[in-house]
Amino acid sequence: MEEKLSIRKLFNIFGRQIRTFFNEFGLLIRNLILLFKFNLKEVFGFMMICNAFSVMSTLILKNAVFELLMKVTGTTYIAPSNLKQVFLHPFSLIILMIFSICVMLINFFEIAGLLHAFSMSQIGENTTVVSMFSAGLRTCKKCLYPKNWLLILFVIVLLPMAKFLPLSGTTLKLVFPGFVDQTIDYTNSLKILYRVGYFLLICFLTVYIFSINAFVLQRRNFIRSCRQARLVAKGNYTKTLLHMILLTILLNLVINSIASMITINAEEVKTVFQGDFGIVSKSEGLGMSIYVIRQILKSFISPAVNNAALTVLFFKYIDERNMLPTISRDFFVERKVSRRMSILAWGIVASVLVSGIAFLCVKYSFLAEDVGPVLVCAHRGDNVNAPENTMPAFELAESENLEWIELDVWQTSDGVIVCSHDSGIGRVTGFKLSIHDNTYEELTRHEMGDWMPGNFEHVTIPKLEEALTFAKENNLHVQVELKGDRNDIGFEQNVLDIINKTGMHDEVMVISQDAKRLMKVNDIDPTITKAYCMFFAYGNLNDIGYTDNISIEENNVTPELVKRMHDNGIKVFCWTVDLDDTVQYLVSCDVDVIGTDNPLLISAAVEKADYSGGMSRVFHIVMHTIARMDK
Repeated sequence: MEEKLSIRKLFNIFGRQIRTFFNEFGLLIRNLILLFKFNLKEVFGFMMICNAFSVMSTLILKNAVFELLMKVTGTTYIAPSNLKQVFLHPFSLIILMIFSICVMLINFFEIAGLLHAFSMSQIGENTTVVSMFSAGLRTCKKCLYPKNWLLILFVIVLLPMAKFLPLSGTTLKLVFPGFVDQTIDYTNSLKILYRVGYFLLICFLTVYIFSINAFVLQRRNFIRSCRQARLVAKGNYTKTLLHMILLTILLNLVINSIASMITINAEEVKTVFQGDFGIVSKSEGLGMSIYVIRQILKSFISPAVNNAALTVLFFKYIDERNMLPTISRDFFVERKVSRRMSILAWGIVASVLVSGIAFLCVKYSFLAEDVGPVLVCAHRGDNVNAPENTMPAFELAESENLEWIELDVWQTSDGVIVCSHDSGIGRVTGFKLSIHDNTYEELTRHEMGDWMPGNFEHVTIPKLEEALTFAKENNLHVQVELKGDRNDIGFEQNVLDIINKTGMHDEVMVISQDAKRLMKVNDIDPTITKAYCMFFAYGNLNDIGYTDNISIEENNVTPELVKRMHDNGIKVFCWTVDLDDTVQYLVSCDVDVIGTDNPLLISAAVEKADYSGGMSRVFHIVMHTIARMDK
């Protein structure tokens, strides 16, 4: 009987804690609404200017930095083969440090302006955009003091990694290349390590979550602000984290609903403006419509809401600890700006924006041209509907009327070239056998398709010769990616022999992420088409003597890079695009071939894409650029 009572008592306590938590969360939402009520127009006007400035400054700064890096290191391009040479040069480190400081200041300018507006709302006062600019500039000046340089690490590294809490629409997010994400997904130990590391990072940031509030609102350096933030959050870590997670979920739900409603009712929305939005309507058939709208809403709404929430919680906690006197009263003074100074300030803002727009119009004048047709390449075959790098995957890709397939090759211990992405067959068969250390016959004893739905019994690892013979018979072009063990003997020569034996010399493009392998291929046969497979590239890539085309990870494709390549007769292949929300951007960049694991989805998106130039092309690129700022 006592045991039943104790269990009931525990449930009652637990129930009261849940009710208390949700009551506090409801109070947080009500306070958020009150904060926005006072300065809604000012907040979103300020954020629109910051986002416009951020897009332009990011493009200009990034290009300027890369040009400087190439100049000081005496190179004409930046690629994986020379990253160490470029980025570890002493002058390069100085340039990158200055660039990091600029990015930090852009972020803190927006965050400080928002915190000023919400702090004024906290005491029931209105503010102006000019005052928000003034608060941002004062904080930027404060950031430059040597004692506050720890901010660079905090803002540039920690905040972007914690993607669940965007505080600034201008934050440069840390985005892993696609192949890194795939490697993490495919490797259980890396997946566990990544998730544990991310969890520990979130816990660390939760402890110091109010450090920015303390730094902006007080006359303290950043280290002392971190100490106070830890004191303010003490005892409230779990509650604060749960509040922010729940707020993020609610915010995403609202944003997704708004985006979906706008997309579904696009025709009605257009009639409100009494006209047909030709630019928008051409891309309505793509999944990117909801994606772009959602991401643009997030780039405006999420930073504002998260900063407001942290402002509410910060003042709540310092009030509970009787620490309100530590807040600088100067921050709440609405500085009166004369009409002349106001006009001057807005004139400077307008001049900067107009100058930036004029510069970008000249730099990107080529966007007026229409783009060419884009082809789709089945990455490892159609590996969504069949086991990757197998004959059924290649056969499915052919049946889907594709012109390109991609496959990876390794060499067995008895010198047979086989199709496989990994160095072993463990992930696809469950049997951990190394390709380099086993014969072809030993590898074919293990089936690769019994775990997938469909009739894939008796599917085993195929030879490169089988795949190329099939491609020859069905008029397919093939990207052959050289993997291979470093101890393989005659690997490149063996691959080229098979290509020539099957009569596919002119239909194959040999690709690799290893520049040395491409150099060997070029030495053996300079006439075969080659492509350097890069996760990042910039500059005059036509100066790379051992490649004919480039294959680049989708996140690093830019319209100016593609334009430069095409001007030098180089084709641009991109990988690996598995969601249709980025297809329109890649089409507008004028890439030649899109590699994907899901060719049916991407082919449909490519068919519906807008290939026109001018404002339509600019619109798609700008919208995608803004959307990616909070991806």
